[in-house]
Amino acid sequence: MLDTMKKEIAENIKETNESGEISTQEVEIIIEHAVAKAEQSAKAGKEAIGIQAMAKETLVTAIQELKSAGRATKINIEAVVNGTMKGINKSTKEALNDIDMELLKTKYRLEEQKDRFSSQLKDALNGAKQAASSFSTETKAKIEEAVTDAKLKSVEILGLMKETIKQSVTTVIDEGKDVEEKVAQITRTATENALSEGRLSAKKVKDVSQTTILAAIEAAQGAGKEVKETTRGAIEGTKQGLTASIEKAKEKLAEVKDKSEELVEEDIKQTIKDFKAINHDFIEALSNTASKVDTVAKEVLNESINGMRGSTSRIKKSAEEAANTAIEYLKRKAPKAVNNAKDKALKAAEIAKDELREVSEKMVKIAKGAFSGMVEGAKKAMKNDDEQ
Repeated sequence: MLDTMKKEIAENIKETNESGEISTQEVEIIIEHAVAKAEQSAKAGKEAIGIQAMAKETLVTAIQELKSAGRATKINIEAVVNGTMKGINKSTKEALNDIDMELLKTKYRLEEQKDRFSSQLKDALNGAKQAASSFSTETKAKIEEAVTDAKLKSVEILGLMKETIKQSVTTVIDEGKDVEEKVAQITRTATENALSEGRLSAKKVKDVSQTTILAAIEAAQGAGKEVKETTRGAIEGTKQGLTASIEKAKEKLAEVKDKSEELVEEDIKQTIKDFKAINHDFIEALSNTASKVDTVAKEVLNESINGMRGSTSRIKKSAEEAANTAIEYLKRKAPKAVNNAKDKALKAAEIAKDELREVSEKMVKIAKGAFSGMVEGAKKAMKNDDEQ
């Protein structure tokens, strides 16, 4: 396979050069095409070709041929390197594009199912409420209360979360008593309910936190009063709801670990990743909210952000403990996977140091070159001014 690729590269460079002056673009296309074809053939035939060996043989063959043709210039050698990288990455890039398309299709299917679920839930709740009329006043009241409780736990699914929070906060503000504490309770309940459905992901935390806090602040801004108290209460309540949700997730993990139940390794890895990102994503939610509110609320939000960055927050502490519980499970169930991940991380770090140094040095050279060019340009301009 490598011999065929090398032959194709040599022949195409020679042929193209003989027909006229070979351009860097042509060099890059020749290399990219030959390498991509070799890699695809290797995959189709399940022949193991090392990427390192492929890259080495490609460069040696191409540069030798360019030297023979008297075309081994810096830009042509760069074209060989670029063509090699593009050729090697071509099939992987195509595979990533296919996965992206599948994910997009899955996303739309998920949204459709969510809409369907919401519609079915509404119908079921309405049916339950209608059933209440068949009973006595006391039983009817109990049924209606149960339906209301079910709606409260499903406000996010029903698409009522933001408006429910705004209306509840507005009522509390109008009453004018213990606003901060009551808003905290409202936002805690809303956050816990919203996060109780499905897996606790960092993205979901960010979306729910942002929706909850912003809805409360908008209610206060609409009322034109109690903005500072409402903002403090909303932040505190959302923190409490989030911390409680993390604790529940941690308890579930501990329970599974103790029962020796099998969990999907990839799911656990993603869970660990999410737990580690939760604190950052919550701060990002506060920051995003701060950009959408007035000065009074913005000051409270920024104060909270600075406080969370300056010390270990409750959220961060709970999330780290939950992540450690998941890591312990993974160690027990798949110690090899944990060790492999650590080895890969250490190797990647060592490689990254060398590559970072090389790339950094190159960037410094470019920067110095650019600065030198600017100085020379300035000198030339001053000289021209003097001559004039």
